[in-house]
Amino acid sequence: MKSVNEIWQTRVNQHINETRMYLKYMLNDHLLFVFIFLGAGGALTYQRWLETLSPDFPAIVIMTLTFAFIVITSSVRTLLKVADIVFLLPMEFKLRGYFQKAFRYSFITQSFFIIVPLILFTPLYFKVTDANGRTLLICLGLLLLVKFWNLRVSWAMSFYTEASAKWSDLIVRFVLNVSVIYFIFSQDYLFLIVLFVIMTGYVLYFSNNVKQKALKWEQLIKREEGKKQSFYKLANLFTDVPKLKKQAKRRAYLDWMVKQVKYHQENVYEYLYVRALIRSGDYLGIIVRLTIIGSIILSFLNEQLTGYIVVSILFIFLTGIQIMSLYKHFELLELTNLYPNAEKKRLTSFLKIMFTVFLVQTVIYSLITLLFATVSIFGGTFIVTALFSYLFVFIYMKNRIKKSEKDV
Repeated sequence: MKSVNEIWQTRVNQHINETRMYLKYMLNDHLLFVFIFLGAGGALTYQRWLETLSPDFPAIVIMTLTFAFIVITSSVRTLLKVADIVFLLPMEFKLRGYFQKAFRYSFITQSFFIIVPLILFTPLYFKVTDANGRTLLICLGLLLLVKFWNLRVSWAMSFYTEASAKWSDLIVRFVLNVSVIYFIFSQDYLFLIVLFVIMTGYVLYFSNNVKQKALKWEQLIKREEGKKQSFYKLANLFTDVPKLKKQAKRRAYLDWMVKQVKYHQENVYEYLYVRALIRSGDYLGIIVRLTIIGSIILSFLNEQLTGYIVVSILFIFLTGIQIMSLYKHFELLELTNLYPNAEKKRLTSFLKIMFTVFLVQTVIYSLITLLFATVSIFGGTFIVTALFSYLFVFIYMKNRIKKSEKDV
């Protein structure tokens, strides 16, 4: 039988190899090009925005809330599997080393989500305060300490099943996180000492309280499975993921969209695609999120026609690349073979739906432009973005799908 160390090492290696395999498909040439383009445009816009920044801009408040949200979502990646409730449960008392390694792995990997946002916020932080490189390093060290504290508390709370205890902990932790992070960025170290003493007492209380409690295996396995499925959903936007468990949501309030499809056997795929689009959280969620993010970015542009057009086109492109997998959503469905004309209209139906989605996005982006710019900029943005949507759907997407079907 494998030792505890061997079990952890095997699982973490499998996890890293699987993640690396999917990242190879996710970080493809198209996406890297978009990231480079978005990064360059975003850096230029960020720099110009900082030059016009008001002295009373609440930068520290925004940074505090951002990092408070990041650290409060901390949880330990245990890499547990469903079968462990049978095979590892009898040796629970020997698994302390396993979970210590899981804790260290979680802290190291999740520190990335502290370091990167802090780097992005650095120009803004230097602009509104008198901070320097030394101050920034102190902030980083203290934020990592807060992250470590949240992981410890989160692990202790995993021994509880009471919803009231978990909600109370979230409220208390949120208040403590907001307070301590605000004083970190404000460089008020006297209040920090007091808060760290309170936080130490808080974590020691729960750590001692759970010593007599048993591991909640079902809860830990469910949480780990949820994290895996979240990653699989992201990877599935770029390639097929056999382990992905797809779930559908009813969303009865969107049934009016399905009713727009005419009742005819040639519209089988159009009906199915519309139904999949509104019931699947993957596709609808991507469309909604990217539309909101794009609209927010557009609202910060200062009447620049080129900027409005570039941002609108960029987010339509991102949406299209990520929901193109909808075309193969019913690849294994045999019921469509009952309708002889359905397959002939499959590609046409898909392209029609995609163009409708992008046209809706175009209208939304153009209306946002109209709110913050002139009518001429609104007209230019709408015409260019609508033209791009048409070419993107009926030339790029159409040719790419046809090419992929020939390669099969």
